[in-house]
Formats: sequence, C-alpha cells, structure tokens
Amino acid sequence: MGVFIVVAVNPVPEMIFESMGMSMKIVSGNNESEFKAVIQPLRYKNKIYLNGIPTELGYDSLKKYLLLCSHRVDLESVDGINTLLIFDAKNYRVDHCEKVYFKGEPFYHWAIVHKEDRA
Repeated sequence: MGVFIVVAVNPVPEMIFESMGMSMKIVSGNNESEFKAVIQPLRYKNKIYLNGIPTELGYDSLKKYLLLCSHRVDLESVDGINTLLIFDAKNYRVDHCEKVYFKGEPFYHWAIVHKEDRA
C-alpha cells in the first residue's frame, strides 16, 4: 500500500505546477532557465492585511511572496544575491527556500521571495 501511495501522490505537484503554474525564469549571469510555479503574496497568520496594496496577485503588504514549484527546479542554488527570479517582468529575490519531502522522496519546493523595487 505504501508504494501505491508514493507512486500515486508523487506526480501530483508536478501536474499542478505544469497545468496551473505561471511561467518564471531563473537568471544567473548569462544562464536562464524557465519553470512553472505558483506565487502569491505572503499573508499574515491572522489574515489581517495592514497597509495592504491591491495587486494582480492579491494583497501585497510587505512585498514578500510564497513561491511553490517542482522539486526538480534548482531553487536551492538561488542565492538571493547574484540570482534573480523573473515573473511578469518583475524581479524577485529568494529570502529562504526549503525542499519538502514525502516518505523520504522530494515532493516540492517552497520559498519566500521578495519583489525588488526598480529605481
């Protein structure tokens, strides 16, 4: 039964990101790679949005976002300094990233990213 669950559940995040995710790029120097991800504003735990600003993605209060993507995306190499994530012609930097495992197998990445202000 355990093998069936891993086989049945493991492709689920991949299918979600491919069918519902938005196209993003990782840019590091001259290297670019595209991937699909789900991104949304990071919300307060109590869902109170102080000084919130309406955006295309929802409410943005701190310019911090939750990003979910496939475990196959090399987000762990994104250092937040020399590497950019680009979505919708806006630049994002990674503050923190973790790989989530299910029964010892990589399942997906989650990351906290922040939108850069352009001068």
